[in-house]
Amino acid sequence: MSYYLGVHDSEQDGATDGGQRAGMLARALTLLEAVATHADGVGVRQAARQTGIDRSAVSRILAQFEDLCYVEQNGARGVYTAGPGLFALVAALGERDSLWKAAEPFLKHLVARFNETCYVAARVGDSLVFRGKVDCEHRIRYVIELGKPFPLVGGAAGTAILSGLSEQESDTHLDGELPAYTPASITDREAYRQQLRADRALGYTYSPGRWVRGGAGIAAPYFDAGGRTAGAIALSCPADRLEDLPVHEVGQAIAAAARGLSRRLGFVEVPLLIEHT
Repeated sequence: MSYYLGVHDSEQDGATDGGQRAGMLARALTLLEAVATHADGVGVRQAARQTGIDRSAVSRILAQFEDLCYVEQNGARGVYTAGPGLFALVAALGERDSLWKAAEPFLKHLVARFNETCYVAARVGDSLVFRGKVDCEHRIRYVIELGKPFPLVGGAAGTAILSGLSEQESDTHLDGELPAYTPASITDREAYRQQLRADRALGYTYSPGRWVRGGAGIAAPYFDAGGRTAGAIALSCPADRLEDLPVHEVGQAIAAAARGLSRRLGFVEVPLLIEHT
């Protein structure tokens, strides 16, 4: 009878089976994400190359998803796209997303006013995730991927979230080397601190190509019922179109939308009391 790291061999067999099941599930979810994030579809060879999963396993897993209607195959091109089952699942989850329900009216109002795509982003630990958007009518858009974690340091939404934190808390995110995403990125910690102080005074953040070259964003933080910085509302557009927008007016409108969303989420702002002498 043998033991391995204190685990009985029969128990070890069970652990191995569990590990295999977890590995199979991870591969299946990875492939489902690959299909969901490729609007034009993804083929077996491309999916295998991007995920590192064996082509035969990719083909087998996608065929099983096709049987479940989570994906469907384009016969002419041989690629897999999201199927009706996956869309139904996403729609069901979207209906339960209280953040999106609360944010959508504010985003629609901003887009109707400025005709640029607007997003709601949620703070998730030390990163942010864009949870929903309302598109503008322009054919050329600055598109941000939904559901993917992004760093707080860099773009308008992340910087707006940092500006909603206390200076002591935001400083913890500025440790180490600050990445230079573009030539316009702020890579000096003290300069970033000064930018956050200015953003706190304004109530919004303006990022002219600091995260993506040729892209621009304006964002403001919103707060949850406990007063914690929960995320940001952001407007994004190609940098050349921002030249036609009144940045301060847009920033004030986004800050107002963020305050409205904060109230919808239960945040009550306590007015400052001024003592008269």
